[in-house]
Amino acid sequence: MASILITGISGFVGGHFTRYLLGKKTGYDIHGVSRSKPVWDVFQDQALDIHSITFHPCDLLDSTKINTIIKETQPDLILHLASFSSVAQSWQDPRGAFLNNTNAFLNIIEGVRIQELDSKILSIGSSEEYGIVNASDLPLTEGQRTNPTNPYAIAKVSEEYLSQIYVKGYHLNICCTRSFNHIGPGQRNQFVVSSIAKQFADIAVNRKKPIIKIGAGSIIRDFIDIDDVILAYDTILEKGIPGEVYNVCSGRGYSIQDIVDCLSRLTQISIEIEQKTDLLRPIDNPILIGSYEKLHRETGWEPTHSIEQSLEKIYNYWYNKLS
Repeated sequence: MASILITGISGFVGGHFTRYLLGKKTGYDIHGVSRSKPVWDVFQDQALDIHSITFHPCDLLDSTKINTIIKETQPDLILHLASFSSVAQSWQDPRGAFLNNTNAFLNIIEGVRIQELDSKILSIGSSEEYGIVNASDLPLTEGQRTNPTNPYAIAKVSEEYLSQIYVKGYHLNICCTRSFNHIGPGQRNQFVVSSIAKQFADIAVNRKKPIIKIGAGSIIRDFIDIDDVILAYDTILEKGIPGEVYNVCSGRGYSIQDIVDCLSRLTQISIEIEQKTDLLRPIDNPILIGSYEKLHRETGWEPTHSIEQSLEKIYNYWYNKLS
């Protein structure tokens, strides 16, 4: 039986990936690492054997503890999801964002190196690594120069460089992603699409005033459904080439205003928009759209969900939760 270690298993992506493993695949001994045990309210209606997961409470900054876990579990696969993942929060605590992300990843790959394991490792990065880009550069390919413009993105670029060193210098089997904005039910409302969907649900359930609060409505992002993301990660773990970086994206761009308009149509709720200056970032990229051509060419993966399908799932999640 293959052993897989998932860091950040308690989070949004960790929950969806675990659901995928339990419901779609067999033959995995699942181990999860996180500071706190999972609370996946989005999956309560599904008959999943959560108790079959071995949970290891651990702060990934504790190198001794994570080395012990890797030694005990001997993972064939490692999906490294654990991350200080909010760009906005990284502006508030830049030191924490950098040290938490880079040191946690370093502890994981050092554990594998010390144990001399042949684990396949997938490190999850971000489209934020591309920084401010020109319209002529779109859609962004992996050959585009990285130019991070926030503390979170700098940490993710550093992880990529660490990966290259450990692949070339220590012959570890590591792939990286530059994942674009993934969305789905169960995501915290500090992320923009989840926040907007929750506001619509709050209007519907609690009869709040039909006002949606957003930051910059004109910025355009490549939003990709969480189920497509999970399939991409599974595919890279299976077929990804060591040392390579893969965009995980939809190839389509939508503005924040587009998201609001789409939810308004889906819910049949007419709203007014209130721009909140505290939701604006010191530096923000006006547009990010990726190309998944490399991942499709090397593995056959491609996204299948429309933005309307994704938004309906997220809205229904918040509607049911608030009800």
